[in-house]
Amino acid sequence: MSILPGRQGALESAHGTGKGRERFTAFLSDPQSEQTVQQCVTEMALSFSSVHSGGILRANAHLEKSRSPMALMVDISNTELPVNEVHRLAEVCEPGVSVVVVGDRNDVGLYRDLIRAGVSDYIVKPLTRSLVQSAIDTVLGSASPGTTPLSQKSGRVVTVVGARGGVGATTVASNLAWYLANKESRRVCLVDLDVHYGDCALTLDIKLDGSAGLREALESPTRIDDLFLDRAMVRSGDRLFLLSSEEKLESPLRLDPAALAPLFEVLRKQFHYVVVDIPRDNGTFLHQMLDLSTTRVVVLDQTARAIRDTLRLRTIIDAPHLGQRNLVVLNRLGEGGKSEIGLATLADTIGMPVDATIAYHPKSVIAAANAGRPIAGEKGPIAASIANLASEMSGRHVAQRRPFWSRLK
Repeated sequence: MSILPGRQGALESAHGTGKGRERFTAFLSDPQSEQTVQQCVTEMALSFSSVHSGGILRANAHLEKSRSPMALMVDISNTELPVNEVHRLAEVCEPGVSVVVVGDRNDVGLYRDLIRAGVSDYIVKPLTRSLVQSAIDTVLGSASPGTTPLSQKSGRVVTVVGARGGVGATTVASNLAWYLANKESRRVCLVDLDVHYGDCALTLDIKLDGSAGLREALESPTRIDDLFLDRAMVRSGDRLFLLSSEEKLESPLRLDPAALAPLFEVLRKQFHYVVVDIPRDNGTFLHQMLDLSTTRVVVLDQTARAIRDTLRLRTIIDAPHLGQRNLVVLNRLGEGGKSEIGLATLADTIGMPVDATIAYHPKSVIAAANAGRPIAGEKGPIAASIANLASEMSGRHVAQRRPFWSRLK
């Protein structure tokens, strides 16, 4: 069905994973263009499509809170800085969206800037049905599949691994995923690869209700597609999804290491971030997961055991591929008091800089864990550290609050 302009209930309720995502959505800034595009949508029988009033500014505001369509048309007429808004659109859109830009300027320079920014096509008003149909064919793949940077964009895979057991890797992974989804409005999938003892669901108070979706995906990789994952994941809020299992200890598992690549290929097309909590004791999965990741987060504390095991991890995380990066997170900073290994000594010993630190504050961590409450959503030094880690990873600046006395100078 095609949703008429102004009827936005279906569009605004499309918060699911695979289901509910629109095929084509347009935001036009004048009634004549709206009418022309709506006629094309009707004539082309584009199911799950909609046309709305408002240009790229409204599209950006809407997509910050709602699912992105597979193909998008936005109007930049009367926009002061159109290329900047297209770059912002790339930030709020989900991976893989193809975009057609509509404008009122027949400007070769603008066209080139927009193509470099990642749009699939730029068409100039007044719109005609043949022009619009050709543009829609292009972005939906029936003419020439989208090959622009915006449509090729894939989500980031962030693997969090503890240098040793008990350093808080699960706490970091769960809270990082929660923060990216709830504070930075990203679509995030949290994957807990410990199918027996995983704690991500418990940390965020998510009820799995016997879900075995992750086990099924890892045992039968040929079944992996959008629909399968939509049924396998459990949603927590509008933007955070969990892929996990709580398998019985006596259950025989036939996990296939070859399933990781197709699984994360599909996940990267649906989510801005895929945060993975991986146990260290599965060497095959650990090696593959670190290789598939765009960011590898190593969590350690100020102990000799953690330093030793970080040095061992370096044998498989050194020399990252193009586009990969390693981040070192020092958790429980200050736990050992005066007897602990100093920060500078630790960094020199492991041969890697410490990118983020999380202060030792056991009362707040234990209270949050027992309540199934993300500590990233509270006030305090640990929440601030999670925010800084997310900023370091995403490149977004987290505003630092100034002490009140600094404003008196």
